[in-house]
Amino acid sequence: MIDLLKRLGLNTYNVDKKSHIEVNTDICLTCKDKPCIVSCPAGTYEADKDGRIIVHYERCLECGGALVICPYHAIKFHFPENGVSYRYG
Repeated sequence: MIDLLKRLGLNTYNVDKKSHIEVNTDICLTCKDKPCIVSCPAGTYEADKDGRIIVHYERCLECGGALVICPYHAIKFHFPENGVSYRYG
């Protein structure tokens, strides 16, 4: 795991001012398991105390995993203009 964190630390990010991820947080209230949180390797998704999803879009690795794993299709995503520059991946 440490090697993975070191490699991820080499990626460079040009973070947009506006999120490239949209989440219908009303739908998230009905989701008990919140698979987007546990599946995201970058910690992009977090649940607040009410069960709504908070998005830390600046952490996103643009893998699209949350789009696939969300059982309610509550997540919409478009690739950010600046994107991520990978050294490993």
